Amino acid sequence: MAKAAAIVLAAAASAWGHDVPSVLIAPGVEMPMIAFGTANSSFKGECTVQAGTEQWLKLGGRHIDTAWDYNTQLDVGRALKASGIPRGEVFITTKLPGPIGKDKVIELFTKESLPQLGIEYVDLLLIHFPCHHQDFPNKCGEHLKEERLDTWKGLMELKEKKLIRAAGVSNYLLEQVEEIVEATGSAPAVNQVEWHLGYHNETLLAGMKKLGVTLEAWSPLAGPTAGLAGHPGVSLSDKHLKALALKHNVSTAQVAFRWSVHKGVVPVTATCSEAHALGDLATFGFDLEDEEIATLDSFKPQVLDALVV
Repeated sequence: MAKAAAIVLAAAASAWGHDVPSVLIAPGVEMPMIAFGTANSSFKGECTVQAGTEQWLKLGGRHIDTAWDYNTQLDVGRALKASGIPRGEVFITTKLPGPIGKDKVIELFTKESLPQLGIEYVDLLLIHFPCHHQDFPNKCGEHLKEERLDTWKGLMELKEKKLIRAAGVSNYLLEQVEEIVEATGSAPAVNQVEWHLGYHNETLLAGMKKLGVTLEAWSPLAGPTAGLAGHPGVSLSDKHLKALALKHNVSTAQVAFRWSVHKGVVPVTATCSEAHALGDLATFGFDLEDEEIATLDSFKPQVLDALVV
């Protein structure tokens, strides 16, 4: 049932020579191990989603994450068109609400997501939540199992039609992923969840690895979206984090990203700053030692918006 996840060097490198590794999430489908997220709340009005996405692509980023619920698919589509980068060189993830059933998945994807993005296929499609957004996380129980599975059938039909290359979920617990495995004999390619130094579910990570599911991190720096979820993070000005960054001659954000990647978790970042975007893409130019990873694992949450330093 489980598929092996392998990390390989991505074919494309940024213009500054920063090779971004990728992870094999499905047969023939390699996903770059850092993504640019496009939730409006991540930008705090400092730039538009389109401008931020265009900058990411210009600087060499090749993985974009959006969602129907974000209302930013049009912005991403415009940025893709403006970039002039061949479609096959950019990895596109989008998400649809869940659980909404097979027919609604196909309708929203073919009539809204693809036209808004202006592309003929998506690399990765995720079910955004295991229950209706307003009920997350406390009302996502067994009573919605059949609706979740019917929604998953919609993704499988889109994959059969070659409209998506891989299918996954977001914000799913281990038992909710196991529902899919038990019903179909195969696991989602990806599970995107909240994950940062102040909030990381190691039991979930171990379960995903056992099933061959790649874990992806939204709010990997515990920024404004993590604050909305109510889970405190570790401040980027933490003295222990700063000491590690100084040792490796990198930023504290790069240490946090590298920690995630070392654990096999793909961070989804967002920034309007060119310097920060370049730093994010350069995350892979150093390694953390085992004891440093263990130290980072033990950090305690401190603040609701860790980006405020």
